[in-house]
Amino acid sequence: MARAVNKLVTNENEVSTGVPALKSALATQAIRKQIKSLLGDRSGHFMMAIVQVVEGTPQLQQAEPQSIINAAIASAVLNLPIEKNLGFAYIVPYKDREKGMIAQFQLGYKGYIQLALRSGEYKYINAIEVKEGEIKNYNMLTGELELEFIEDIDKRLEAKTVGYASYIEFNNGFRNTLFMTEAQMKNHAKRYSQSYQYDVNYNKKNSNWSKNFEAMALKTVLKLNISKYGALSVEIQKALQTDGMVVNEIEDDGTIAGKFSDNNGDVVEVIDDIKATDEDRVQLLKLAEPLKINLVDVVKKELRIDFETMSKSEANEVDAFITDRLADMM
Repeated sequence: MARAVNKLVTNENEVSTGVPALKSALATQAIRKQIKSLLGDRSGHFMMAIVQVVEGTPQLQQAEPQSIINAAIASAVLNLPIEKNLGFAYIVPYKDREKGMIAQFQLGYKGYIQLALRSGEYKYINAIEVKEGEIKNYNMLTGELELEFIEDIDKRLEAKTVGYASYIEFNNGFRNTLFMTEAQMKNHAKRYSQSYQYDVNYNKKNSNWSKNFEAMALKTVLKLNISKYGALSVEIQKALQTDGMVVNEIEDDGTIAGKFSDNNGDVVEVIDDIKATDEDRVQLLKLAEPLKINLVDVVKKELRIDFETMSKSEANEVDAFITDRLADMM
């Protein structure tokens, strides 16, 4: 089973920050080995990209280097570049009240489009801002949105934005449009982002929502559409579960664990954790053989985990449980 690597250090008194500290961390054998295993010959360019992102983001230079590296590796697991100008994925600084400045992993709406296209199931997928006067009809029951776009591109750019819409259409003909008004989007941001709520209450401009509202809105309306009506490939599931996460650790099979520091409400995603595979279960049974126990019954009784339907994270709990039992036998 997978073992945890790159565990995030949270003792602020022992943490060095800045570009030199980041370069030092990237030079360690464990980090270089993991990035090499994920990216092969592209690992050198990827590590340079991490340094360039931090050099261009002063607030990130105050963040704990391991949190930056973990956020970058989360992007590598999804095979998405982290260069800001590309708009696929970002390493975003976030000020935690207890830990100080830490790095979050965030997807851009282009990242969601890229992951969806890889599944081969989509004919069309996009998200746009809707301008004043463009809405001709909106059926709230069917989700059908009829728009008449402002033809002059320059005038359209200057027009007031009144909402955001995303559209997905599968090769099999299924399609869905999701529309959110500007007010709905702002309420969503205030509900799910503590930092944006703080900005609104105290007239600040520190959060990513405040600095890049349109990009965040486009991502949100597309993300919600995909999570509710889209084809949930393994990559899309992992993206939905890690977007906005402070990554605490990444296991050698690419499983990502962490928490959402800037989440101020219920989890938005409507999916469960990625399911464990039959191979995961077979490996656990083999690992538990020396214990001479009925592993299925034991984990159900002691860990309250259903062995046949468990998730990847629950499989890791079972793995740790077996390892502890084996250690007690020695």
